[in-house]
Amino acid sequence: MNIKSLLLGSAVASVAFTGAQAADAIFVPEPEPMEYVRVCDVYGAGFFYIPGTETCLKVGGYVRYQINWNEGDDGWRKQSRAQLTLDARNETELGTLRSFAELWFQNNTPNNGGSDDGLRVRQAFIELGGLYLGTKITLWDGALDGEYDNFGFSDEVHTVGYNFAAANGVNVGIALEEYDDNLDYTPNVVGKVGIKQGWGSLNVFAAYDATAEEWAAKAIANVKLADPLTLQLAAAYSSGNSVYAPTMGSYGTSFTGFNFGFPPSGISTVRFSAARTYEWTLGAHLKYDVSNKLTLGVGGQYYADAHNRTFVSPLDVTFGPDDRTFGGGDDWAVGAVVDYKVAKGFDAKLAVNYVDGDSYADGAWNGFLRLTRSF
Repeated sequence: MNIKSLLLGSAVASVAFTGAQAADAIFVPEPEPMEYVRVCDVYGAGFFYIPGTETCLKVGGYVRYQINWNEGDDGWRKQSRAQLTLDARNETELGTLRSFAELWFQNNTPNNGGSDDGLRVRQAFIELGGLYLGTKITLWDGALDGEYDNFGFSDEVHTVGYNFAAANGVNVGIALEEYDDNLDYTPNVVGKVGIKQGWGSLNVFAAYDATAEEWAAKAIANVKLADPLTLQLAAAYSSGNSVYAPTMGSYGTSFTGFNFGFPPSGISTVRFSAARTYEWTLGAHLKYDVSNKLTLGVGGQYYADAHNRTFVSPLDVTFGPDDRTFGGGDDWAVGAVVDYKVAKGFDAKLAVNYVDGDSYADGAWNGFLRLTRSF
């Protein structure tokens, strides 16, 4: 065997060995480029695109702690709340499609020990264009910026409605609302017309309570007197006791007696309470922006001609009258508010109010301190 043969054999063996190694090698593919979260500025600040979709989502909310004081209580009442909101939107051939959810996780000072926790679905609705349906804050919602005022119902309802935004800051809304837990098949009807321009804003509301068969109306104006000074004026009227009537406090009474039956129930006491509503009311609130951190507000509201409420005893034999009627009289409330921005996303509010009138043996003070961290 000569040198040439040895070299040729070595080369062949080397190629064969290298091929075997290549057959056993593992190739790692190139990683796919990551899809980072993109900012969606179409609907305002805070929205981002859900990865892989054209839907924009905004996550928000706040954590709030409040300490309440009432002259009739023997101590402080505390309340903590965590709010979470989810707002998803995208464009369709029929307009903007939106879904919105607002959840409240709340803990209040329990009256007799133990805990008083609650989860509340504040809002959960779908909106397409101007048409919406689901659980939503009533269209009737609207009042002064004080903490002493009340111009009727302002919580959530099951509803279907339509909002139309016209030119020059004009908007029109109408809604069918269910408030009274399926007491009948007829919904309440609420309408609203508003305008917002450089001088301020004006909103006019009208509502019909189908269960009570009563109607109500109100108007709220915000007028910019100067750059730091705003005057708010409000007036409301209700034809009778209804969910949309202006309210302050409540009536309460009880009946004690005997119910027949088998077996007899013995002596028992039945208690009733209901909101104290009024025929008409006027209110005003003056707000002054001391700086970009501090705002002061002061105002008051007058409640006139309280509607009658009649309570009827359900007992077979009542020790005393079988019914009681409350009503009439005028009441009023005044209050002051201090709002302070402690830091970005962290606000403090102090409110002090005083109520008096025909419904009160003596005037009463109340107020609260509220700290809110929003995000």
